[in-house]
Amino acid sequence: MLLLLAGAAQAETLYEYGRQCAEQISEIPAFNCMAGEEIPITVDGKPVPSQPAPPRCDRPSLLPQHDAGSQGQCVPGSRALVLRDDKTAQISAVCRKQVARPAGSPLFDEINVISHSLKDGKTCWFTAKAKAPLTEGAGIDGRAVPSPSTLARKAAAPGAPPADKVWLTPAQVAGTQPACIGCHDSGPFMYSPYIAQTTMLPGDPFGYYQPKAIGEDFKRAWAKLNAFGITTRGNTCTACHRMGNMNSCQVAMRQSTGNALQEGGDEWSKRFPQSHWMSPGNLHSKAQWDEQFSESLKKLAACCKNPQGAGCRVVDYGPKGALPKR
Repeated sequence: MLLLLAGAAQAETLYEYGRQCAEQISEIPAFNCMAGEEIPITVDGKPVPSQPAPPRCDRPSLLPQHDAGSQGQCVPGSRALVLRDDKTAQISAVCRKQVARPAGSPLFDEINVISHSLKDGKTCWFTAKAKAPLTEGAGIDGRAVPSPSTLARKAAAPGAPPADKVWLTPAQVAGTQPACIGCHDSGPFMYSPYIAQTTMLPGDPFGYYQPKAIGEDFKRAWAKLNAFGITTRGNTCTACHRMGNMNSCQVAMRQSTGNALQEGGDEWSKRFPQSHWMSPGNLHSKAQWDEQFSESLKKLAACCKNPQGAGCRVVDYGPKGALPKR
């Protein structure tokens, strides 16, 4: 019992974790989700009304939708913001709706913020979640979202709740399944046709990446999760980005090349070229795509199964750079 209490006492508060992130990456400003760019939901190329959420759409979110009350991958009204993007740091926020609401509703069901240092790759993760079961009339008021990461304690702005009443604790975020690092295994910001409909996606495809360098809760929870990149010499896929060894190998690589269905995707999403959304902006014919990428894809798939196999090169993430080491 004493050991359990000691372990619990070591869990960091939101402020303690956020201060480390502010010191080592950047402070995060308070923000208004409604100032973000709305992520379109379309069916056969046509925008859908705010309600009801269609069961399938052209570009589903491809995000975890496990909370009770969630209406699936195609809920209209989510918004994305870039809070900072310069030579030092990148900070992005996605305000997600998992329940359809009237157009212009400021209520959201989840808010995710990623803060990333371009100097050494250190990355911090913040999540706010509405109480389940999710309903149309409840949620997080996105008009005055307090900062989760400041150098000094700051009083909440007028009308805004305190940060620790909005954001989950570091232990809660670190313990969430799937783990952030499990999906963000190729880098801090992951491409999908859904988010690419906006201009709110920072990019650092070959930069330094340390996904669990800050926060004792993240170091403990993710100790056995070792994200690294995989490539082969002359590979046309990894000429544009790293290939992570977890979700990217197991799911995203197959979904983005027409080898697995996109959850929530409609018939339009299954047809070429939209079924092959890697590379982005695919303007190839199917024959051209196969000529350019199919052999590289086969080699990557083999290395995903056995990273130590012949011809495979592993990219270790860390402060010294993303260079193949073994």
